[in-house]
Amino acid sequence: MSIKAVILSLPNDVERRRFCEDEFARLGLSHEFSDAISGGQLNNSELQNFYDAEMNRIKFKRPLSRSEVACTLGHRQIWQEIVDSQDPVSLVLEDDATFVQDPRPFFEALNECGECFEDVMIKLDGVSGNNGQVIKSVADQDLVLSDRLPPRTTGYIIGRRAAARLLALDAPIARPIDIDLKFYWEHNVPILTLGQKMVAEREEFDSTIDHCRSSTKPGSTLARLVRNLLYQAKYTHGRLSHPLNPDMIEGLGPLMKADSRVRNRV
Repeated sequence: MSIKAVILSLPNDVERRRFCEDEFARLGLSHEFSDAISGGQLNNSELQNFYDAEMNRIKFKRPLSRSEVACTLGHRQIWQEIVDSQDPVSLVLEDDATFVQDPRPFFEALNECGECFEDVMIKLDGVSGNNGQVIKSVADQDLVLSDRLPPRTTGYIIGRRAAARLLALDAPIARPIDIDLKFYWEHNVPILTLGQKMVAEREEFDSTIDHCRSSTKPGSTLARLVRNLLYQAKYTHGRLSHPLNPDMIEGLGPLMKADSRVRNRV
């Protein structure tokens, strides 16, 4: 398997890195680490450079924690490395990821036509339910296009041109990275999910980001309710205003071949 695997991890998190190394060794897969940025490392000046609090109030239902901002910066750092590489597609994992099924047949099949996937992202860490359209099957996995993406950025495949398009937005951070990806009409990168989840978060490691999220909720119940209702209304309006038609989506062309009949997922 020659798909490059990059794992986002804090340099001093020895336990998590050791687990990743053991799992990749067990599967006979190669990998490299990308040093994540700790939210505590961001001083107020840096935070203001990357995070737009006013836009956050418009776009999202609560303020972001420093760890959430740092998480986005870490993924953007990896995207830049992918853009600068010669690899048509790369695997990106967070260091609390574990494979819940053998990924090697899927990776090997994907690698046979890596250039076909340069414009897309494939989420490995969740499924879309029954509202998606199957674009193609790869090694017994359905690739599903859906207007409702699962949360998290625990693990995904991303093409080089898709990474470049996400970086080209160059917007201040206003939402968590996984929520930003759900707004497909803003970034115009086709994001597919699998028919069966391949990557999950390891239960033995607590999520630092989840803990930080709970501490940034607006103070009053009413304030939380209002901001959440506004966010949900904007998201639903955007989703319904931009229905997904596979034949009209730039970047899906190489996957939309005569032998890949689009069908509804059941």
